[in-house]
Amino acid sequence: MLSPVVVLAALAAAVACLIYRVDAVRALGTGWRIVSALPGTRIDIEHDRTAVLVAIR
Repeated sequence: MLSPVVVLAALAAAVACLIYRVDAVRALGTGWRIVSALPGTRIDIEHDRTAVLVAIR
């Protein structure tokens, strides 16, 4: 189910790289390093009486 979204995101990233003249391979490699570093990340956001916790496993 997530696979079509990933394909569309990769195509959008490739088009953006062409538009902004960025090396697509280097951009995808950097994106992969960022995504692979996310597991174990906790993000706590509090504003007044609202609180949001995002935990990436």
